[in-house]
Amino acid sequence: MGDPVRVTLLGTGTSTGIPVIGCDCRVCQSRDPRDVRTRCSALVEANGVSILIDAGPDFRSQALREGLTHIDAVLITHHHFDHVVGLDDLRPFFFQNRAPIPCFAPPETEEILRRKFDYIFEDRSYPGVPNLSLVRLGESPFTVESRGSDSGVTVTPIPARHGSTPVYGYRVGDFAYLTDTNHIPPASMDLLDGVQVLVLDALRRAPHATHFSLDEAVAVSREVGARETWFVHMTHSVLHAEEDAELPAGVKLAYDGLKLGI
Repeated sequence: MGDPVRVTLLGTGTSTGIPVIGCDCRVCQSRDPRDVRTRCSALVEANGVSILIDAGPDFRSQALREGLTHIDAVLITHHHFDHVVGLDDLRPFFFQNRAPIPCFAPPETEEILRRKFDYIFEDRSYPGVPNLSLVRLGESPFTVESRGSDSGVTVTPIPARHGSTPVYGYRVGDFAYLTDTNHIPPASMDLLDGVQVLVLDALRRAPHATHFSLDEAVAVSREVGARETWFVHMTHSVLHAEEDAELPAGVKLAYDGLKLGI
């Protein structure tokens, strides 16, 4: 048995966030706190290492809500706005420790981030920019190290597709996280063998061109065979109480702040 892995789902909503601005639908007006969904992000803690998966526009409020005090690395799934625009909000994590924080990203994403955040990754002339180092990933497992000790943890990239966009999911021990995808190729399914807790994209009940629907995600969860599967990236067509009650055993809708232990 490997080291324990602790996961906090910082955000579980789609790109607009829930409630959607100006919307009076029953989900956006719901009083169930599980229907309030900030943009997708997660914190993975293992062997003394704290890893952030994606940093979207709600990262600052998520970090304050959860009392985050340090981050050792960032794993980027892909370059879309709702997953990367919060990178600048990592600045406070350098106030006490100036050691760089590596940002691991798929090849296409790495190129786009260098252009989109050139003041962080290229120019660096302003002294207040976060000390982030961008690392282009291949498809081999890699080690993430603590900024304050000799601890380390192995991460396995899980290549997938988000429509025509290549994305990466990530596996740490018996935990795997795959958001924003509608296709996991066979070789990547093999990398999920033995996963006990799976976090998986499930946009809504109706089909979508670049995301798994709820039914499609259920089928993937059955193929993976994890003990627990938690769905994320839901839209405001998904009322938590109703849709969660319709899911099969071992499959649940996630919600902001959910904590998982593996």
